[in-house]
Amino acid sequence: EKGESLLGGDREGGSYPGSAGSGAKGRSGFRSFVVVKHAKHGFMLLEATKARKGRLFQLPGGHVDAEELAAHGEREACRVAAARELVEETGLDMRESMHRLVPVDMEAMGEKGHKLQQSRRRYYRLDINDSDSVQDIMTGPGGSFRGRRLATPLSMEDFRLCLSHEHTGFKFERDGAAAAEAVAQHSGGYNKQAVLLIEGLRDV
Repeated sequence: EKGESLLGGDREGGSYPGSAGSGAKGRSGFRSFVVVKHAKHGFMLLEATKARKGRLFQLPGGHVDAEELAAHGEREACRVAAARELVEETGLDMRESMHRLVPVDMEAMGEKGHKLQQSRRRYYRLDINDSDSVQDIMTGPGGSFRGRRLATPLSMEDFRLCLSHEHTGFKFERDGAAAAEAVAQHSGGYNKQAVLLIEGLRDV
């Protein structure tokens, strides 16, 4: 069962700065991920289908570009990358509201948190509500981004995202342990540990 595609077609258009369509960029070795939690519906998880793993769920996020690291330094570059990946993958645009992306201090969360920090993964919390529901397909110079579509959740709540071609749907999960387990195959299992640590839960 898939989320409803509200606007499936799009026009030829330009690429979002820093997106895959704008040309390959050097990677810095850092990754940024956003743990998004809706006030009523719970954790927001993105659905994807991979050749080897099949259907799985992911947190929004990805690689920090080397250019971002050179321009901003580690701390700010990782947050800039988190905002970039978030808007590219979901349409949730925090680029003018960076304060909403709250850094998670993994070093303060014991040995497992230290391991996450050493893996060069950086995590941010984002609390959202109904007012953050995406109303339109993200547009850029020349028109809509290729492959973008508005979609509603697999879990059927009244909320919309503008998904990229990377993702086939999304859902909300109220239970923290279930959300962590849902992303167990994403980023080598590190993101499962991150959700558990952020929620103060033990791995089982």
